[in-house]
Amino acid sequence: MSNVRVTRPYRKRRQYTPEFKAQLVAESQNPEASVARIALDNDLNANLLRRWITESKQSDQQPSPAFVPINLPAAFAPAVKNSNCIRIEIPQPSGPIVVEWPAEQAHQCTLFLRTLLQ
Repeated sequence: MSNVRVTRPYRKRRQYTPEFKAQLVAESQNPEASVARIALDNDLNANLLRRWITESKQSDQQPSPAFVPINLPAAFAPAVKNSNCIRIEIPQPSGPIVVEWPAEQAHQCTLFLRTLLQ
């Protein structure tokens, strides 16, 4: 008995030019075109053409920047009426509540805040 071996020739992976890919993607954009038919006509697998279509759509979209510049109004320091004063601003939906207390009466301000926050 003799052993006969048949080996297949090594098939190289085909490479396609960007122009060829772009042409097929453009053809597939026609509403009446069938992606499977275009692929078969060009001796391709339909999944490969679908991947090219997806890659084309992704490359057409511009990536959004990680940081978006915004213009802010110039910062300003509020005018301080009395530097010997304790000023507390409590933000509220209807507007901030501002409490000003003389610094000499800081202990009373502390008691006021404790009763307010209970």
